[in-house]
Amino acid sequence: MRLHRIWLPGARKGRSYSLDAKESHHLITVMRRGEGDEVIIIAGGDQVCHGVIESIRREGEIPLVKVAVGDDYSAEPPPLKPWVVGVSVVKERNFELSIRMLSELGLEGIVPLVSERGQISLAAGSGKIERWRRIALESAKQCGRSSLLDIREPSSIGDLLDTETARDLWIAHPGGLQPSWSDFIGPDGLTPALFLVGPEGGFSTSEIDLCSEQGGRLCGFPVPVMRTPVAVMLIGALGALVEMSREPPDSDSDALNSC
Repeated sequence: MRLHRIWLPGARKGRSYSLDAKESHHLITVMRRGEGDEVIIIAGGDQVCHGVIESIRREGEIPLVKVAVGDDYSAEPPPLKPWVVGVSVVKERNFELSIRMLSELGLEGIVPLVSERGQISLAAGSGKIERWRRIALESAKQCGRSSLLDIREPSSIGDLLDTETARDLWIAHPGGLQPSWSDFIGPDGLTPALFLVGPEGGFSTSEIDLCSEQGGRLCGFPVPVMRTPVAVMLIGALGALVEMSREPPDSDSDALNSC
């Protein structure tokens, strides 16, 4: 039986925690778990623990669950890929699908981009960020991440570039070069990178020029025109394929014999 995953940020081994009504309902009514069943506790900060359903009580028709946190869970998830994707929001359902894809593919974060040709309001207080973070949480529980996809606050391209100067910059753009895997790999694995995906009409000339001034490179794909979620999926899959394509270290290398 597949162990159900519960997100409990800050949970500590040897303690018990009460789940909220929504999580309790899903665990007992949907997943059909009962007292004594094992679960996996995702405590954040890359900490994953065994857990067990300690007790179930009911308030009317609503089950309320308490879980006990046990030892570290040995099957550690793979490390996150140090890539962040800035996505211009045109259709909310496409952005939500992008969140799920990047979460499942193990990327670090996503940024809602305020671009010249974007069409969705990202005003504070709209509730969109909270909804997107709930989607990231659901995805993390489903795919086994030990930390949530980082849903950043909305940002203009200029502000984002100012805060991400340590990352390689790539702009998804029709006609851009099709990079080699070696463009994304360094001595320690994947190079930290920021990818930008524009709206349906693409980035404006001034936005492309701004990125180019900051050392950004245009990145093309074999498909000339694609919807936002497809472009996002290809970026996430690229990270996975680059990691899979790395040559194994030379057994005679100094790095292995330096001791």
